[in-house]
Amino acid sequence: MHSKLVLAAVALLSTSAFAEEDLKPSQEEAKESFEEKIAPSLKSANDKCGTKLTVKTDFQNFKPEAWGSSNYGSYCEAALNGLESLCERPAYKKAIAKKVTGVSCLFTGIKPAAKDDGVNDATQRNITLDKGNLTYHMDKDHTNISDNTKVVVEKALN
Repeated sequence: MHSKLVLAAVALLSTSAFAEEDLKPSQEEAKESFEEKIAPSLKSANDKCGTKLTVKTDFQNFKPEAWGSSNYGSYCEAALNGLESLCERPAYKKAIAKKVTGVSCLFTGIKPAAKDDGVNDATQRNITLDKGNLTYHMDKDHTNISDNTKVVVEKALN
């Protein structure tokens, strides 16, 4: 019985905010939509990589007007898909299972594009793997998120 309660609690906490702050109604709705959107990708990445990753967010910083009609959940989902695709390679699967302990998809801390950026530079600059946590500072102008996540994680693990 106790293990079932623990498992249920873990499932409910698979995505959580960094701070337990009161969210505005629009932020609450956005968080629920986000969690629904990324749940299949999170489960798939955990299954493929042999991990028990959770995704942390900072919905207290979510601004609906900044995202317009963009599906912000798909941005984090793409980062998870990039991680999952690396796990198709046995050596990376082993390294990811050992070294990646969490994922953060954030609405803050975005490093803006520079004048001399190539197509993927701004996106890669906003993805890091540090102390076991894959962090992606999401921006609606980022491109090729899955592929860029793979590049950043490959570099970090080598």
